[in-house]
Amino acid sequence: MTFTERYTWAGLAISVVTFVAYWTVVIVRAGTDGRPLVDVDWQGPMLWSLLLGGGLYAVVMLLLWLRVRGEAHTDERDHEIERHAASTGGGITGLAALAALVMLALNAPAFWTATVLFVGSFLGSLASVGVSLAAYRKGL
Repeated sequence: MTFTERYTWAGLAISVVTFVAYWTVVIVRAGTDGRPLVDVDWQGPMLWSLLLGGGLYAVVMLLLWLRVRGEAHTDERDHEIERHAASTGGGITGLAALAALVMLALNAPAFWTATVLFVGSFLGSLASVGVSLAAYRKGL
């Protein structure tokens, strides 16, 4: 398994865990407070999930990099796979950003606008990871 494939798997695990943890906190808060999702305090859990997820990913990436320092980390195949994956995920993330801009123009509640960005970014990352891992397993 190449360095790039290892950190792709790590990124997938970290993003799924942080995404599920965020939604668990928000849904539990809504259920225990008896309030709709829009009225739940969601900002803190979202910021924490982004900070902790990003920080954990950086630490894992550093540890993986230190493990293979002095060796070639990527090759031409890795670059080609990353290019295909980025174009797939970028389209979904861009669509989420466009939807959020439209929602802001229409004065949609901040919760739903942030949720569209958060979920859209997650889905874009998930699509990107899916393309990468499929390419590593089955080829381009």
